[in-house]
Amino acid sequence: MTTGSEAFRICYYSTDERPLLLDWRQPDPEDVLNLLKLTETAARPAIQSIYVHALTLLLLTLTASGVAGAGEYLRIKALVVVYTDTFAGTVTPEEVATVRREVDEAVEFIWRSSRMRIHLVVDDLTIDRFVSEDQFARSDSDLYVLPSWTVKGAGASLATDLAALGYEDGSYDLVIAFYAFDGASGYKNRYGAGSYGVNKLLDKAAYTAIPMTWRPETFNKYVEHEFLHTLGSMFIKSGFEGFPVIHNVKFFQFVNGENSSYEKWVLESVSDAEYFDRPQRWGTLKTFKDRDGDGLPDYSPYGDELPITEETLGSSTSQVDTDDDGLSDLEEAVAGIRGGTDPNNPDTDGDGLLDGSDSDPLEASGTETQ
Repeated sequence: MTTGSEAFRICYYSTDERPLLLDWRQPDPEDVLNLLKLTETAARPAIQSIYVHALTLLLLTLTASGVAGAGEYLRIKALVVVYTDTFAGTVTPEEVATVRREVDEAVEFIWRSSRMRIHLVVDDLTIDRFVSEDQFARSDSDLYVLPSWTVKGAGASLATDLAALGYEDGSYDLVIAFYAFDGASGYKNRYGAGSYGVNKLLDKAAYTAIPMTWRPETFNKYVEHEFLHTLGSMFIKSGFEGFPVIHNVKFFQFVNGENSSYEKWVLESVSDAEYFDRPQRWGTLKTFKDRDGDGLPDYSPYGDELPITEETLGSSTSQVDTDDDGLSDLEEAVAGIRGGTDPNNPDTDGDGLLDGSDSDPLEASGTETQ
């Protein structure tokens, strides 16, 4: 017996014996019609046996727009590269694994903070070749940064590495390079991290450089902050000039408290129109099922893995407010910076107040939490 998302998928075979998958929760009309046609000519008796299922799928498809809601999100594809060996240090496999975990945390933060409107889809690449000093960009005051381009006189760069490995133009919206750089080496970074805007790699991709000098548990915050620069560059190039000023963190925290998140505020304050109603050179507009219309996806669409959905939270896909506490399931999911309230518990912090009536439903003492 299959469980989880696999239980919703039917495997059938095309006329040339290729296995195909069809998700009955999101039946595509063309797939359903193809499946019906195959029942007429299939050599496999098993195909005949699912004829009734195919008819059911067709009916679901034709009526889906009337019985099920849908939402949109922007799928931004990123390549995270780790250079393990440079003139300023080396990193271990364990440190590479830490980068992966920190990036995953940043992906969830971006998804949550954007109110389920931006999903950063990440591919990983580790490059072990030695990166010499002449391949770094260097300021007059001897501050270093790993550029995306080939420095004059240098024989290699991130750009040439990606080309040699067969990465094609247009395949990513963003490339993030972490690179070994030991602060004890005596060399200094030009930036804590740097973003260089779009159209820097693979024809259209933005570029972000992050030296592995800092405490590993802070890597996610560098990704999150620099992603705002990337997003701002995408918006400006798409004709939206009003993206919030990025380096306004200290003033924001002075007004809202030191535990507040400027990055979260920016991502949640951007309108649907700015996210979706613009030329989609960067990112791909995708849809998700949302039966109750609360803005929280029912489950991850086939081929994607969303960090937070009704399915991952165990909340209802037919009730906007599963636990009837005055907060919608979406509001529960985005209630905190690094987490949310429990959509299945009307009093998450156990202080006797319903989450919807509680000024801080994540902390009984009333102190702000993340």
